[in-house]
Amino acid sequence: MSSAALQYLAIVSWVTSLAVLLVTVARAPVRSMLGARAAYWLWLTVPASAGALLTPDVAQPSGKVAPVALGVIGWAVARIDALLAAVHVSGPVATAAFAVWTVGAAAAAALMILRQRAFVLSLGRVVPSPDGSWRSSSVAEPMLVGALRPRVLLPLDFEQRYSAEEREFVLAHERAHVRRGDTVVNAVGAAWTCVFWFNPLMFWAMRLLRFDQDLACDASVLALAGKGRRGRYAGALLKTQLSGETLPSPLACHWRSVHPLRRRIAALKRPVAGPLRHHVGVALVLALAASMSLAAHAVQPSFESAPALALPGGANANATPVGHSGKVCPLTLRRERERRQAQLRR
Repeated sequence: MSSAALQYLAIVSWVTSLAVLLVTVARAPVRSMLGARAAYWLWLTVPASAGALLTPDVAQPSGKVAPVALGVIGWAVARIDALLAAVHVSGPVATAAFAVWTVGAAAAAALMILRQRAFVLSLGRVVPSPDGSWRSSSVAEPMLVGALRPRVLLPLDFEQRYSAEEREFVLAHERAHVRRGDTVVNAVGAAWTCVFWFNPLMFWAMRLLRFDQDLACDASVLALAGKGRRGRYAGALLKTQLSGETLPSPLACHWRSVHPLRRRIAALKRPVAGPLRHHVGVALVLALAASMSLAAHAVQPSFESAPALALPGGANANATPVGHSGKVCPLTLRRERERRQAQLRR
């Protein structure tokens, strides 16, 4: 059981790391050609690839669906299969490794919960406002909090700190987060990094995702505000950046930029994709995510199940070892071949 779980973790980590690298390479050109909102949808490729690996094998997709992605992911799965076969992770070693992963995941989750709890306590007394938002004297910047029931949280002096136009920008930005469910995305991402705590690439990916999240919200606001108001929008961002920082939360959407402000303001200078270009971009990005998930599903490995393989000399001694989904498992096949060679030598 622990050996199979480790193999699943290794395969999912390997393939989703490849998806993260592909998204990292594609996000800048996609943002330039199709807009920041379409580029944000690229991150759907990562969970789609993981979900495809864990989906039961119902039907094999056609090799014409994504020949390039199929070859790349197939190469990745073959490498991790070869690695696992070489190190022979099984028995006590597999149990110990699984225990280390469990302790690490539990520690990462505990740290995440403590960070979130410290953030909630730092908010102090939160009171509702007639406009539907919430106010706190301990908050230095506008933000969206709460995964299940998202709420816009504003500083107590929101009206004094920002002009009427700037307040409109801030609320429009936070409402864009609400429409897309970005706090849920952040919660799923936080859980993902707890599971894959051993992979630093996942933490880097979460940082990039949060940045693309804010750029997508900026684009949504500017698409309605018009080109002539970009300077005032950038001014509101700068004012928030200089007003102080609230204790960061792993789940909240902060108005204050977590990346260098110059990068976010530079992104505001790019033309905002119109409705047609935006919808075409989202369609193309979703097609890419579907193509990657189909490719991952097509090459998903099958792991050896609990029952032992056929005994030597029996009726099934020459049968091909397969996993629970009916595919030939490279790791199982290699172990069976080595076992037979050892018997011949004896």
